[in-house]
Parts: sequence; structure tokens; C-alpha cells
Amino acid sequence: MNELKIEAGKYYRAKKPLKCLDGGFNDRVVLWVSTDGNRIQYNSYSVADGRHYPTVPLEKFQQWAGKEITKEEYMNTSPV
Repeated sequence: MNELKIEAGKYYRAKKPLKCLDGGFNDRVVLWVSTDGNRIQYNSYSVADGRHYPTVPLEKFQQWAGKEITKEEYMNTSPV
């Protein structure tokens, strides 16, 4: 299992990053972590304008996440 610590306000890149149409990658930023730490809410390129931010179980997000990245890497268009 992935031992990555998931925290609100941090940026994460997928284990297998996918290129988006705008040149970025399918990175996610965690907006909220539940008080019991079992659910998270995130924003990403895949969330369309006007849509609710997805809330998923922590385990599912950890399966997707490959590593934590910086805001600069999030804004950059090349995988690190």
C-alpha cells in the first residue's frame, strides 16, 4: 500500500500521469480531508466548471497518487 501522507492544500501527481488537452497533467490538489481522515475532496483538470468537487475514500486516492508535487510542478507541463 502507498504510504503517502495526504494533506489538504497539497498537490499530487498520478502514478501514471496522463497528458491533458491544455498541456498539463492529471494532477490533483486536495481541498479537504475529513476529521476521521477516511475521505478526501479534491480538484483537478477533470472537474468541469460548475461541477461539485469529487469526494472519495482515502484508500482510493492513495491508490491513484504516485507522489506529492510542488505548486510549481503542478503549474508546469512536464512530468517530473
